Amino acid sequence: MNALLDLLSTSQKSEQFFRSLLQDVLITEGSEIEATIQASFTEQAAICERHAPFIFFVDNAGKGRLVQGCCNDWTCPRCGQIRARHEYGRIVNGAKALAGQGKQLYFWTLTCRGADCSVEDAESNYLLWTNRLLSSCRYQAKKAHVDLAYVQVTERQKRQHPHSHLISTFVPDDAEEYTSGSKLPNGRIAKHDCLWSVWFRDANKKSGLGTECDLSAIKSPVAVAVYVSKYLFKDAMKTKFPKSWKRIRYSQNFPKLPDRTPELAFPLIKLEDWKRLAALDMTVYAEDEYCLHAAYARLVTNVRLSRHVSIT
Repeated sequence: MNALLDLLSTSQKSEQFFRSLLQDVLITEGSEIEATIQASFTEQAAICERHAPFIFFVDNAGKGRLVQGCCNDWTCPRCGQIRARHEYGRIVNGAKALAGQGKQLYFWTLTCRGADCSVEDAESNYLLWTNRLLSSCRYQAKKAHVDLAYVQVTERQKRQHPHSHLISTFVPDDAEEYTSGSKLPNGRIAKHDCLWSVWFRDANKKSGLGTECDLSAIKSPVAVAVYVSKYLFKDAMKTKFPKSWKRIRYSQNFPKLPDRTPELAFPLIKLEDWKRLAALDMTVYAEDEYCLHAAYARLVTNVRLSRHVSIT
């Protein structure tokens, strides 16, 4: 697919699916996530500050649509909100899909080590450290004939070090169950039902992370997916990270949203693209006033084109 059309994937292609998914989640998770989503729509700016190109596509009902694409940048006041909703949809849908396949899901919490690790050191090496840990887990999962799938969402702790939550299909063989209030092997009291794995703690330490990690079995995949997703709206667009920082990462086998690529879609960049749109001789529905004015500016200045295209 043309790279520019990839902008459609997080702007319009999955919006209808996202709304239907939200209704399913509201049935089980209540109104808090609804408020978060509605706030996202309210806070979303009207225009992409990085000037993402306009895109024309024909929707499932056969209507021609004119929208502005999504630049996919978390810090863009418009596209950051769009991307957060898209990633939220994928996380929740993916957790439901994996659970529906009969897979037990686990919740991981990863942190950087203590005072000996500066913020600069953590920012420079966090990706390397987490990759080492995931590689070790992948090897153990393969030996146990477990297909490791995961999604990782990273935020900053109050001390500004990276801190991640993961939903995963893997837990080490030596993991033991501890109930809330029971005494853990390190002498602490469990704040919630959890799993204790010596192997996992050692693997965290060997990778470069600290031993302050957490494992637990997920009882409600959708509830945990919603919990993890909230960080996308709460922190991802407001917290500064180094350039190319990975706020969210998926394993290759983590379920994707259904592919709803329109049969007819193309970006509008050059005059020839707008002429192509005009030649379709169909009514085109603008997403908003910004798209409407952009179309008028490019089409009504050419009488021949304006006779063929109606923007409504």
